[in-house]
Formats: sequence, structure tokens, C-alpha cells
Amino acid sequence: MVNVSSSIPDFTGKVIDNGRLKLLEVIGTGAYGVVYNAFETSSTGRSPRYAVKCLLKDLPPKQRKFQAREIALHTFVSVHPNILTMHGTYEEDHYIYLILDLCPGGDLFGAITERHVYYRNDLLLKKAFLQLLDAVQWCHDHNIFHRDLKPENILCSEDGSRLYLSDFGLATRDTISRDFGCGSSYYMSPECIGKEFDLGAYSTRHSDVWSLGIILTNMITGRNPWRWATTDDECFCAYLHNRDFLLEMLPISRGTNRILRRIFTLNPHTRISIPDLREAVLAVESFWMSKVDITRAGEHVRAADHAYAAKVTTEEALRTVRDDSTLAEELSSSSSDFGGPPKRQDVQRNAFVSTPARVLVGRVSSQSPVAAFPHPVAHPPDSSGSSSDLEDSTSSEESEGPITPDTIANDPAVEVPEMPEGAGMGERVVLARAAREGEAAGGKQHAKSPVTSPSYLLKNAVRRFKALHA
Repeated sequence: MVNVSSSIPDFTGKVIDNGRLKLLEVIGTGAYGVVYNAFETSSTGRSPRYAVKCLLKDLPPKQRKFQAREIALHTFVSVHPNILTMHGTYEEDHYIYLILDLCPGGDLFGAITERHVYYRNDLLLKKAFLQLLDAVQWCHDHNIFHRDLKPENILCSEDGSRLYLSDFGLATRDTISRDFGCGSSYYMSPECIGKEFDLGAYSTRHSDVWSLGIILTNMITGRNPWRWATTDDECFCAYLHNRDFLLEMLPISRGTNRILRRIFTLNPHTRISIPDLREAVLAVESFWMSKVDITRAGEHVRAADHAYAAKVTTEEALRTVRDDSTLAEELSSSSSDFGGPPKRQDVQRNAFVSTPARVLVGRVSSQSPVAAFPHPVAHPPDSSGSSSDLEDSTSSEESEGPITPDTIANDPAVEVPEMPEGAGMGERVVLARAAREGEAAGGKQHAKSPVTSPSYLLKNAVRRFKALHA
């Protein structure tokens, strides 16, 4: 697709809004615009800073409609303290400028993958995630559904204690969508993907909740549970077979696992609501498996915990380890395990993509595929869609959205069973283990029964769901 931002000239130093704002350096670019750091020229003392998003105004009618919808919906909800404030717009010549709050802390993606601010910090993670829940609930209460919830679309303070929902480019007022594949692949619900759900429409409200579950997993583990919530994805298949799959693969607590199970349900109408999710998050004592439990856990949990811990910088270790002598011992004995954060050029925005898998004792082969969870990197967002609750409303042009630009993420190579590229984390591990055990016993491996295959489980669940609403 054509990158609109490439046709926007460099406006560094330009003064806009009748001389009120001066554009400084570029702080971000996307498919549809360029974002500048800007300051108020008339202010005395310390000038307020803003983020000014420059968009091309001369667009085809349909794209112009999407742009106008984004501005209108964002403006409507921006009064909430956890939604990025839209201060106004300014138009001139061929461009329109959106004047937004500046967030020096960047986005949640960077907070998770580069600064690791939430690593084993229950209070901070809980505080931040509850703010996100409140922001999304505020939107839903005002009949606005985001449809592209992901860490790149959430800005934060430098310490990660304040979150601000942003980027309403795919948002809609429709509660029911008949346009599938709207959003970003890792964060799409099965019904939004639509590949195996022949339902004709899906609820945008419930689909947003699914995305929140993926974001919560990102914040706790630095990973995605799967690439696509379809039976083509081996990790999602493993989850369909075993609802405790995430607990057996990642260092999450049982309380966290219970929450994720209530989010990741195939029937959208049995999916936990945001108010109930808020109560469940408040009640969690810890999001992480204890260190003692990790020593007793399986190899995949231990490897996942070690891999994420190894990325934490010395400063973050100081924040999470209270005893100075213990910390000194840890750093002296395993200083080589503390790697720096991923580079932004290696970990592109747009999601958490996995990396090519390398097993601790050898390479992954097609004969013994071992997979782990995808790392936070960049995922390819996909096309548009509309939405609404299945009980009311119908899809309309309002629900349509622009195609989200594709991104190819390159995550640094990782040691598995941490998180390899292209897969997700688990069924390959399970199948490889079963194959090894079968070979050791001298037995032959038999094909899975159709009754227990992931596609059968999913299709059977869909049939039951359709029967309920027949």
C-alpha cells in the first residue's frame, strides 16, 4: 500500500496555528502521518509541549471519511484522564494538524520491551492496567469501540505509572461488525478473524476485551500467547486442547491464569466483562509465579522466566530486588545473563512478533518442532472491520476502517524454550515431547483423532454457540 506519510514534507521549524505552535523534531512516523514535538511560542517561562500529528488532507473520499471519523471519536472521548487529550485541530493548505498531549515516556510497547518497567512489579502493573481498563470502559460506555488495542496504541509516562489510550483510526460506534480482520493480528479475537466462525457478524465490545487479555499477557511476560487465534496456529491449538496451557508455559500465577481463561473464551458472550475483569485484577495477589514455584515448574516455564529476567537492566534489577547484598551476589554471579534491552531498530512497532527459535540443546527441525511464545516485536496489523454487540445494531459504513499497514518485525534471536519466531509457544513443545516419549517407548505415533483435533474442538464450539442463538 502507498505510505501517505512519505508524501508529507519535512516541517521541522514550521510555525502553525497563527503562530501559536512551532514544530520541532519528528518524534514518530506512520503510514498516514508524521508526529512532531511542538511548543507554544507565546508562553512565558517553560513553554508547554505538544505532540502535533500532521496528516495529508487531500485524500480519496473514503480515506477522508476515515480521517474525520478518527478525529471526531478521539475528540469525543479525550476528556477521560487515561485517554490522550486532543486539544484541537488546525487546517491549512493540503494538511491538517492534530494537537495532542506529548507523552515523553513513549508507548507501552517500549515500556514492556525496552525498559521492562513492569517486570515483577505487581503494584505498578496493576495500577497501569486498571487505567487502561477504565479508558476502554469509558469508550464503551459512550458507544465507541477501539478495535485496535495494542501496546503501540497506548502511551505512557516514563515510569509506566500512567497510561493513555490513543490512535482511534479504526474506532467505530457500531456494536456489530460484519467486516472481519480489523485490527492487528496478534490482538484479534477468533470471531474478529472470522476464518472459522461462520457467524456473519461479531461484537466489537467483546473483541476489545480479547485484545485486553493479550495486552495483559504482554505486560506480565513480554510475550504474545499466539500469532493468530485460529487452528492454523499451533499455540492456539494447544490452548484449545488444554486451558492451562499458558500456566504450563509461562511464569504466570494461578490467579493470572484464571483471569486469562475468562478472557480467552471462544464464545464472546461468556467472555468476562470489563467491570468484572477490573474486580478480578484488583483481587490478584501477584501476576507472577513465585520464584519457589518456578524452581518446581517445568522446563518451559523456567526458560521463559530466565529469558525475560535476563533482559532486565541493572537499574531495573535494583528496583525489583530490595536486599543490596542479595542483588550484589546476583549481579556478580550472573552478570553475563543481564542483556541490554532490544534495540528499537530490531524491535519494530506494531506488535509482539516471535523470533526464529533456537533450542538450548540444538536447532529446531521440522521433525521436532519446539516452539515458545512470540516476543513483543512488530506484528502485521490487518484490514478494516465494523462492529457491535450481537444483540443489537447492524454493521454500516461507520464500522469500516482503513487498512492497517503491514509491518515486518525482526526480533533478536532468542534461546528457546523462550519464544521463537513464527509460532507461539506451546503445542509444538507438547508434540515434540510426545514424539520423543513415543520413540523412547519404541511405539509408533498415531494421527490425532478427529474428535480431539483443535479444528474439531473449535468447530464444535462454534456449532454450540450458533445453536444457542438460533
